[in-house]
Amino acid sequence: MELSIEKFSPTKAELAKLAEEAKALNLPDAFDEAQYGRVKAAKLNLVHVRNDITKTGKAMRDDANAFRNAVIEKEKEFVAIIKPAEDRLDTLLNEADHIIERKARVELLPARMAKLEAIADGLPFPGDDVLLDMDGPAFEGYCNQRVADKNEKDRLYIEGEKQRVAEEKAQLEREKEMREREEKARQDERERLAREQKEKEEREAREKKEAEERVEREKAEAELKAKQEQEKLESNKRYQAFLEKHGYVSDGTFFVFTDTVNGEVKLYKLVGVHKLK
Repeated sequence: MELSIEKFSPTKAELAKLAEEAKALNLPDAFDEAQYGRVKAAKLNLVHVRNDITKTGKAMRDDANAFRNAVIEKEKEFVAIIKPAEDRLDTLLNEADHIIERKARVELLPARMAKLEAIADGLPFPGDDVLLDMDGPAFEGYCNQRVADKNEKDRLYIEGEKQRVAEEKAQLEREKEMREREEKARQDERERLAREQKEKEEREAREKKEAEERVEREKAEAELKAKQEQEKLESNKRYQAFLEKHGYVSDGTFFVFTDTVNGEVKLYKLVGVHKLK
């Protein structure tokens, strides 16, 4: 299979010439049939040339793709012959490098252990084999991760402590407010009891005073009534004595007239009765 860009035909110079010739054509008069025919013929010629270029390019691309695929297959075939051997040797070298690196890292174990201990995250240390398997970047990444984990753990602990302290403070505030409310309630109750006791004492004193005044008043009224009764009795005695003194009898011989002007009692004797009819 022969691949050559020179297979394109016509040449670049020939195409440039056709393009220049086409540029020289004009059609100022649409009704000029001769000129119209020359422009159309030139256009069709360019179409044929362009189609030929496209066909040639496609054919050459098909050949190139076939060549490319053949190259790829041959490449795979050749590589498959030597790649297993290369891989085996690469494995041997990697194993040897690993052994050499592990041996070199033995001296680093104390420093690595000291660095891990300095992190102070409370986690167990990895075994020597694990540390020896880590190269420098891997060990640094491992340490950085443990430091990040410890920092996050410390952050969470600090946040937890802040939250705990805040909750305890809030609880103390609630308890203080509760005690204050309870104390206020007790104080209000004491004031209420004292107020009720005072009102009771004032009421009892008032009732006692009213009772004493009522007793005194009743006593005075009783004394007044007794005095009035006594005076009435004595007045009646004097009245009876007055009647007896003047020989008053209840047979109609006398009648009693009470003078309301001066409160005197006058005795009159009936000397006779005359009927008019």
